[in-house]
Amino acid sequence: MNIKIQDRIFILTFLLPPILIYTVFVVYPILSGLATSFYQWRGTGDKTWIGFENYIKLLSDENFINSLVNTIKYSVVQVPIILFLGLLFAILISGSSGSKWINFYRSSIFMPFVLPGVAIALLWSTIFNPISGLLNLVLESVGLGALAHEWLGDPTTAFWAIVWVKTWATVGFYTLLLIAGISNIPKEVLEAADIDGASRWQKSARIIIPMLSPVVKVVVIFLILNSLKMFEEPQLMTGGGPNRATEPVSLYMYEQAFSNFNFGYASAIGVVFFVLTFIFSIFTIKTMGGDD
Repeated sequence: MNIKIQDRIFILTFLLPPILIYTVFVVYPILSGLATSFYQWRGTGDKTWIGFENYIKLLSDENFINSLVNTIKYSVVQVPIILFLGLLFAILISGSSGSKWINFYRSSIFMPFVLPGVAIALLWSTIFNPISGLLNLVLESVGLGALAHEWLGDPTTAFWAIVWVKTWATVGFYTLLLIAGISNIPKEVLEAADIDGASRWQKSARIIIPMLSPVVKVVVIFLILNSLKMFEEPQLMTGGGPNRATEPVSLYMYEQAFSNFNFGYASAIGVVFFVLTFIFSIFTIKTMGGDD
């Protein structure tokens, strides 16, 4: 048998299983959702063909538009906050590389990322409880009872509470990515800066951060894509409330499918959101990463 043919068979042998898995669990659900979006269907029974009515309905659905705006707000707010904190922690921890506590710092900051999202949301829901929550109890115990608040019952504070929880849960992962990037910076460059008398913050601003550009691009892309998939925190902490102030597109789609049993309309929401996310992702990758 020809050597080239043998190589191709060998390669296909290894590629076929992941291709099949990807087709079954990714491609098929996407195509199935697209097909379902043209029907009126309650999840059981016969489907009724309605064409583009679900998509036309989206254009005038204030709740969908509100959820889309909320999703964009999550991305706009979370990305710079997590990126800033990740850079700050990465620089501080890398600067303490000679400390015996370095492994403790890394483990501590990464630990929340290991916890399940459901557990994190329930934990912080308890902390933010206005009656028995730890946050209000601490404020009252230090004489700041006037600041006690119904954190998840106010539209403004509920949004920022969810942003805080998401930041707390994920900043450790991005910090470790940035620490790995800092560790790849040639030591000769940093030693030369030390010889020139540069302070830690001068080295950070003029050497470390500019040389971290490729890693920062990857972090930003990950942050944007993950922020678009917000679900567990608003679903478990506020249910999208109060007054839909914290409801992202994913939660509104879930509501239409599993609360209203309107699977056709939910599929249309999913298709539109998939297209918007895909376009935004390509734009972000091209803008941040270019050909790299």
